[in-house]
Amino acid sequence: MKNRKVFVLNPSHSRRLIAKSIIHLPQIQQALTEGRIYISRGSTNAYVLEELLNFLTISREFNKGDFVAGQIIPGGSGHFAKWWVNKGNRIDEVLFVKGKPIEFEDRVKEIRKFTQGDIFIKGANALDLHGIPAVLAGGKDGGTIGTLQGIIQAKGIELICPIGLEKLVFHNVNETQLLMGTENMDKPAEGIPCGLIPMPFATVITEIEALETIFECEVYHVASGGVGGAEGSISLLVDAYDDAEMKRINSFMEEIARESQYQPNL
Repeated sequence: MKNRKVFVLNPSHSRRLIAKSIIHLPQIQQALTEGRIYISRGSTNAYVLEELLNFLTISREFNKGDFVAGQIIPGGSGHFAKWWVNKGNRIDEVLFVKGKPIEFEDRVKEIRKFTQGDIFIKGANALDLHGIPAVLAGGKDGGTIGTLQGIIQAKGIELICPIGLEKLVFHNVNETQLLMGTENMDKPAEGIPCGLIPMPFATVITEIEALETIFECEVYHVASGGVGGAEGSISLLVDAYDDAEMKRINSFMEEIARESQYQPNL
C-alpha cells in the first residue's frame, strides 16, 4: 500500500467528519467532565450537538434543520441563491454543564459565568486564506456572535469554530468586513443584507484538522467543487503513517460516506 489516498467529501460528509472529531479534542473531553460547553445554532453545529448527545448517551432526537438561524438557500427557478433565515421550526441553543444539558433563558448571562476551560462552539460562513473564520450577521444586534464576542474575548474563553473547506474565501475577511454591513450596501439580488464579523481568536476545525486529530496522518486540500449533485465538494489527499493507519482511515471513511444529505428548512 502507498498509504496515500484521495477522498471526495460533499458538505454533509464534511459536517459529520468534523463533528466526530470535536469529541476527540482534549479540551472538549475536559469541559464535558469539569466545565461548560455552549453550542450555538448552525448547520455544522447541529452535527456537533448530535455527536455530543450520542457520546453522552443522551437520547434526544431533533431535526438538524431546526438548529439553524441564518442560512444560504436556493432561490428557485430564475433566481439567485440567497442569504436568508430559517423560517421553519427553530430550536434553542444548548448549554452543557459537566456533561448535562441545562435550561437557560439568557445566553449573555450564561456566558458571563464562563471561566477558563469552558468552551463556546460557533460555526461560520467564511474562512479566509489566513485561516480566519467570519460570520454573516443580518440581525440588528449582530446575532449570537455579535452579542457574545466581547465577553468571550475579554474572558479569554476558547471559541471552537467547526467549518468546512467549502467555505474558503479568497479575500481577507478583516478587509471585506469594512465593505459590508446592513446599512452599508444595497439589498442583495436575493435575500437580506448582512455584515461580516471575523473571529480571529477562534480555534478552527476543518476536515484537515478533523482527520489529523483522529488519525496519524497528514491531510492536503487538493481540489474543490463538482457537478450533478457534487457541488460544494472538497477533495482531500490523506497521507497515512502506515498500512494499519490507512486501513483504520478507510474503515472510518466508509462510515462517513453513508451520511445522508443535510435537509434545511426552506
